[in-house]
Amino acid sequence: MRIAGVSLEDSFLRISITDKKIGIIKPVKSEDIKLPVSEQERSLAIRETFRKLKEEYKAGNVVIGLNLSNFSHNFIDLPSLSKADMRNAILFELEKYLPLPPEEYIYDFSVIEKMQNKMRTLVLSIRKDRVNELLTVVRDSGLGLAGIRCSFIEALNEFIASDNIKDAVFIYAAEASYYLAALKGQRPVLFKTVPKGKSAAAELEGLAASAGGDIYISGHPDPEVLNKLNAKTLALSPANAIALSALKKSKVEMNFMPAGLLPEKKDYYPYAIAAMTALAVVIFFFTEIYSYYKDYAALHAVEKKIEQIKSAASGPLETRKKMETIYEKRKLLHEFQGKRNLNIKALTELSRFLPKDTWLVSMSVDEKGKVDIEGFAKRASGIIEPLSKSKFFKKVEFVSPIISQDGQERFSIRMEIAG
Repeated sequence: MRIAGVSLEDSFLRISITDKKIGIIKPVKSEDIKLPVSEQERSLAIRETFRKLKEEYKAGNVVIGLNLSNFSHNFIDLPSLSKADMRNAILFELEKYLPLPPEEYIYDFSVIEKMQNKMRTLVLSIRKDRVNELLTVVRDSGLGLAGIRCSFIEALNEFIASDNIKDAVFIYAAEASYYLAALKGQRPVLFKTVPKGKSAAAELEGLAASAGGDIYISGHPDPEVLNKLNAKTLALSPANAIALSALKKSKVEMNFMPAGLLPEKKDYYPYAIAAMTALAVVIFFFTEIYSYYKDYAALHAVEKKIEQIKSAASGPLETRKKMETIYEKRKLLHEFQGKRNLNIKALTELSRFLPKDTWLVSMSVDEKGKVDIEGFAKRASGIIEPLSKSKFFKKVEFVSPIISQDGQERFSIRMEIAG
């Protein structure tokens, strides 16, 4: 498999072509292409380069890397959740950080640190229209798109993999800016973009001093910055790091390719989930329909038997005893029908009235209609009032003291189903 890594910078297109055969990764060719200043000529040059990758260099797929300036980046703390729940929770959190609605972006995330009941997550977002521009260029060239990545993140991954470094400051000098990452125990804790200029050296020195650890720099730094920082220089190629990102796992794994558009690494997982969901829905409705007709048939049989007993009873006393027994069975069946899906109804009502910053960890409903819930919220005292407004619940009250934990309040509430 031959893959091309392309780092799209301000005025250069940096290319690295890599082969992978029988598990062996081998670099084939590297090239830097100067881009014209004119936007129209620049677009034509990029298209011509992608055509060349396909026709002359025989690359099958391409991974495109973009500068960190193309992305919004945020560190977000979340409760311990599954990956699917995290993706949904992050979508809501991004509304606080992005200038446009989150639906206008493609985002990916990486769990940086797991703490007690909490996870620190690095989230990067890129505008969809920027991704769509690149998709059009790749499709027109005939190449397969294996991913859209952040060049600085992939260079950082190569730096982390290159040595057993714990605490350090990594700086990549691009054409117009310096991109800085502070690492603690190989975990990124800070990202910063510093424009090149007279004050860059002093600003980088201050950031590096506050972060602590040895300083490493790669790319094309100004001599003043090298002298000021006393940094160790590294020869890292973002284009090569981008190509390798499609062939191996990284410390900070992020890909901003829309789901379903990877040509050779097609992900069937969403299709399997969709099929299983559809099957679950069918089974659910079939079970409900089957249960309804089963209960209906049972009730019909009971009522038919009542009529038979009435007509065939030999005496009033015997008839009365048999009828009382059958009426009791019918009553139980009616009660069974009435209590079906009580858990689902209670959970639906909780979803409507609980504050948005509330997470439930458990819920139980007993046969008498008592509902117990436990969970976390930023302000647990604000939960009682909205639940009391629900016509579905009554006697809403705390059953244990509120416990503060990692900026959240743990609560335990009991209520009864009204009616």
